[in-house]
Amino acid sequence: MAVEEVYLRPDDYELETLARNIGDLPFWSGLLKRERPTRVLEIGCGCGRLTLPLARLGAERGFSITGLEIEPAMLQRAREHARDESPATQRALRLTQGDARDLECAPRPRDGTAGAHPFDVILMPYGVAHHFISSDEQLSVWRGARRWLRAGGLLAVDVVAPDLERLARGLGARTPRRRDLEVSHSGRTLSRTIATRYCAASQVERLTFDYSIAEADGQRRDYRSAFAMRVYFPRELELLFHATGFSVERMLGSYAGEPYTAQAPLLLTLGRAI
Repeated sequence: MAVEEVYLRPDDYELETLARNIGDLPFWSGLLKRERPTRVLEIGCGCGRLTLPLARLGAERGFSITGLEIEPAMLQRAREHARDESPATQRALRLTQGDARDLECAPRPRDGTAGAHPFDVILMPYGVAHHFISSDEQLSVWRGARRWLRAGGLLAVDVVAPDLERLARGLGARTPRRRDLEVSHSGRTLSRTIATRYCAASQVERLTFDYSIAEADGQRRDYRSAFAMRVYFPRELELLFHATGFSVERMLGSYAGEPYTAQAPLLLTLGRAI
């Protein structure tokens, strides 16, 4: 899997996410409060944007959270942030490098503390699942999640809902480049443009981002970061859950908890391990 250039630059990635005003933390916090887990796994924890506040919640409510991240630069930034947390939050937190596609074959713990299925909840937030391009990759990730969940445990997967009108604009030819983001913070400014192309046969949308960074000292940096994104459709996602040992509990269309509809911006699926 090719590495997106922006993932090698945590300063830029964090500035980018700051601009997006994602607003998903209350949803994930509320979900964990309702589930009352003992152990939580977050797949694709990045720089710890969600992992650290959820670890604070875990310190208060008696659960631990493991953040799994494949990119070393992102994981290192999460560890740097974790040093500023309280001792209780640090005890509730584990950050580890790894690939979710390897969970299916990863050895189970043998020390008796976690049992055969150590996690009660597995989160796959903020579009992490879009990185799993092929059906084999998807099946490996979902089967791995099932293997590491106790029976009755929850797998929550958050992807961007398919926007057919937007996808159609990139069918057959790359869309014209447009500016889609600009943000300034602490003297730094990040500008981003995007062009896309969609292949309906593979359900893969290829997004090419061009970044322009103005540093506080006046220096400028420009680079390109490409993203191959698997597009998920609701019945396909439902079938993926069913085929890997889950029942689908709910499909939501937003972080406010509304049911998924064709107009929803998100496709947030909650599945129970059978």
